[in-house]
Amino acid sequence: MLKINRKLSVYISLILCAAMIAAVIVFMFFLPAFTDYLINRPGYNGESLPLTGYQILIIRAAGYGEAVLMLAALGMLFALLLLVRREKVFTAPAVELIRCISWCLIFMGIILIALTFFFTLAPVVGTAILFVGLTIRVVKNVIEAAVYLKEENDLTV
Repeated sequence: MLKINRKLSVYISLILCAAMIAAVIVFMFFLPAFTDYLINRPGYNGESLPLTGYQILIIRAAGYGEAVLMLAALGMLFALLLLVRREKVFTAPAVELIRCISWCLIFMGIILIALTFFFTLAPVVGTAILFVGLTIRVVKNVIEAAVYLKEENDLTV
């Protein structure tokens, strides 16, 4: 397996995170066209979804909600990577960033599950995102315990 040094890995992650932030911002400009595409795409029976203007507004609002939560999570991920670069991983700010990222993912999953009435795959994707959010939450708890042990150890020395 390809192994790169730690600093280069963090640098690559920062670049990818910044690129993802830019991609989400660009996607937000095309969100109305994308939701129109999803709504007008023929379903299993060959017909598009018969939605009212209010339902289309709900879908677009959910799309913008997802995008805002994604931008927030990516911003916090970028800040977390900056902490990793400064070797300040096991600190309270890092734990707080991970906590916020997990909540963003959990809310994104809930929004997608709420779209079950409109899109067949929404609950599957929403559940997967909820699982990732929960997993990150568990990792946050592990790192929080490590921070506590580190602080306790620093006091003993």
